[in-house]
Amino acid sequence: MPKNSPKVVEVSNLTWTTFASPAPLLDGISLSIDRGEKVLLVGPSGSGKSTLLRAIAGVLVDTESGELEGQITATAAGLLLQDPNDALVSHTIYREVAFGLENQGAARDSMVAQVTRSLKSVGLEKSLEYPSTDLSGGEMQRMAFAGVVVSKPDLLLLDEPTSMLDAESASAVRESVRQHLEATGATLLVVEHRFEDWLTLVNRLVVLNDRGQLILDGEPHTILRDHAKQLEELGIWVPGQKNPEPIALDFGRFESGRITALTGKSGAGKTTELKRRMREDPYSSSIQLGAGYLPQQAELTILGNTVFESAHYTAKRAAEGLGVDAIEAEEHTRAVLQGLRVGHLVDKNPYEISGGEQRRVALATALAQRPQSLYLDEPTVGQDRDSWAAIIGAILAARKAGIKVTIATHDEALIKLADNVTRIEPALEAPKVPEVANLSGLAIFAAPLILLAGSMAVTSVTKGLIALASIGLSAAFLLALGFRFGSLRALVPGLIGVASIGLSNWYLSETMNPTTGLTAALRVATFILPGIALAVALKPIALGDQLGQVLRLPARPVVAAVSAMQRMKSQLDLWDELRFIHRLRGVDSGRGPIGRLRQFFQLVFAQLVQAIRSAGTTAVAMDSRGFSRVPYSGKRTWAKPPIWGRLDGFVLGAAIATALATTLIG
Repeated sequence: MPKNSPKVVEVSNLTWTTFASPAPLLDGISLSIDRGEKVLLVGPSGSGKSTLLRAIAGVLVDTESGELEGQITATAAGLLLQDPNDALVSHTIYREVAFGLENQGAARDSMVAQVTRSLKSVGLEKSLEYPSTDLSGGEMQRMAFAGVVVSKPDLLLLDEPTSMLDAESASAVRESVRQHLEATGATLLVVEHRFEDWLTLVNRLVVLNDRGQLILDGEPHTILRDHAKQLEELGIWVPGQKNPEPIALDFGRFESGRITALTGKSGAGKTTELKRRMREDPYSSSIQLGAGYLPQQAELTILGNTVFESAHYTAKRAAEGLGVDAIEAEEHTRAVLQGLRVGHLVDKNPYEISGGEQRRVALATALAQRPQSLYLDEPTVGQDRDSWAAIIGAILAARKAGIKVTIATHDEALIKLADNVTRIEPALEAPKVPEVANLSGLAIFAAPLILLAGSMAVTSVTKGLIALASIGLSAAFLLALGFRFGSLRALVPGLIGVASIGLSNWYLSETMNPTTGLTAALRVATFILPGIALAVALKPIALGDQLGQVLRLPARPVVAAVSAMQRMKSQLDLWDELRFIHRLRGVDSGRGPIGRLRQFFQLVFAQLVQAIRSAGTTAVAMDSRGFSRVPYSGKRTWAKPPIWGRLDGFVLGAAIATALATTLIG
């Protein structure tokens, strides 16, 4: 779309149908947005609001499978995704927010000031060197938003930017949006369920119904005045109306349960405290005793190919242990799904429903197993009026049934229903000191290559022992100089590989001479083991800086590869979270080797699904900050210069000395 065009967005007869779905999620949407307009997009949970934003941003088919019909033209947009975890591309707040500026080719000298202003405007005043992965969900949402607006995009697409924030933080984000719009004249399209506080900022309201059709479009106050009843019937939060009455549910027991609400500012540590209490709960040790869990990332609880399979998995296992009839257990699961307004989704793929629907399915999953205690992390986020009432009704029914319910939330209406309220105060935080680099990425790569060349000279056990002795001596000096190798467990795969090579060479030798196998094992060990030990210290972003700025490799593949490497830590954290969730859900087939292997592969599959989905959404987040667009200067810049490690010279020298000693001695 031309820069001077009065239309920023043109959507004509847009229809999107996911594969294997009988009905479209978006049906015949036609919409045009003029430059400078400020549009609020609302609709019931599952109406396709997030899908429409991705379609306008031009990234829908990159992350989802389906059939897209109609035409869309739109100016380059800054897109804030619903889940802030999807936007992570770097290891510190500074590099995360500066990512869009790097893609624009901004001058390095100006980046710190721009990033600092952007972070301050959204109320996230932490050290620029603070690890991005250590932020809470709400803090991550603010950081992601700062990363979008710092580049001053002409079109802002915001998907529930304040849904996970406390009132003060949400106000700071809205004010930041206002300032950005006033300063740049940009166009806004924002999605929110509770949108009352956005009405002073927007001048147009667009409404979708539960079939993904555009039914209302006009001046916000006029629509709210003339169509209030219609909006309420759709389940939309109409400003000024009272909260709906909770939908009554009955779990069949009548004891004395309690609701404990953990509240506090975004980033205070509510999720951390919730997990601590859950892990210390004796009920979490067995699905027959029963602790149900709704994490912030609701899709982590998915097991099975359909919503019903996923929700009923743990309930079935628990029923078997408790002696509950199988048919009764199945009816109970269906009743809970129906009560939470997701009964119509039982045959759908749980990955293809909306975020709000996934959250209700995860809650139904926890309740269906007949737990003794429930741990819920922000259960009402992303819900319309009706689904909110269903969730509140389920929580109250759980208390009535004698279940101990612990909730991390900033939902004031939910907090008022709690028996106990614990306010979590943020811990005092010491300033983050930038880490001094011991080794740089290029040195970590070069040293094993030098050792690989030297290993060619390992033609006897003596030469192999000389090489290992030299490596051991170098390692001792590195330790004395302050280098830390990390966990020795990382060496286990390498040791297994070395042993297997030694055994295979011994077994396949003509005389089965053990010297042949030992020599081969020592030859491989001289570069494999040091390589692994050094790789543990590899900092992906620092490596990318060197590859892009020192070796002048093309920026796009370097940044993409480094981003993937950077997400390895989050994948390791995710493994621990998935393992805990699977244990709570009863994914355990006994202590035998076959059962353990089955459990392991279920975890691997779940991790693989998350990794694939994460890769797609991360690519979307990167492209929404200009990664695929060549800057005007034709050259991407870097927020920091390459950092060289203080021990680079020693490690390279030790590698050369080892290679020479192996060649010349023995």
